[in-house]
This record gives sequence, structure tokens and C-alpha cells, in this order.
Amino acid sequence: MTEGAGVNRAGAARAEALPLVAAFGALAALTVSELVVAGLAVGYAARIGALAVLLATKVGLLLTFFMRARASWRASRMTLVSIGFAVSVIVVLVLETLYRASVH
Repeated sequence: MTEGAGVNRAGAARAEALPLVAAFGALAALTVSELVVAGLAVGYAARIGALAVLLATKVGLLLTFFMRARASWRASRMTLVSIGFAVSVIVVLVLETLYRASVH
């Protein structure tokens, strides 16, 4: 009776591992993208904006797939909002600093 139970568990484990492997691959691709963006010969503002978007995407992937934020969306909503706010504030402060440095 329990011979088929192991097969179902193995199949379920594979089905559960596939999104994690895909998320890890996406994180690796986003990391490579950050390195490419950092080496581009574009203005500071464009580079900072692109890096901020890549950072927010990586944080979303980490929360969703690795920290299981999907399971407790109500509890993690404030975390997502605070991270988005922090990234926005950092981008604004860096752009303001670059502007002030270029004016003086």
C-alpha cells in the first residue's frame, strides 16, 4: 500500500524545487545584469535608476520564492512597501547628491 507513496513525494519535491531553481537562475541573471549596467558608459542617473530597479526585482524574488512571502502575504506586505520606499529614498538622495556635486 505504501509503495506508491514515495513516488508521489518525489514528484511533489521536484515540482516544488523547479520554481526555486528558476528563481535562483533569475537571481544569477539579475546579478550579471547589475555588473553589465555598472560598466555601461551612460550617465549616473540612468545607471542608478537601472540598478535600483534591478535591486527591487531581486528583493521581490528573494521574498517571494526563498522566504515564502506568498504563504503569508498579509504579514509581508508591509515589508515590501518599506523596501520599495527605502529604494526610492536612496535613489532620490543619490541623484540629489550627484546634482549638487555637478553644480559646485
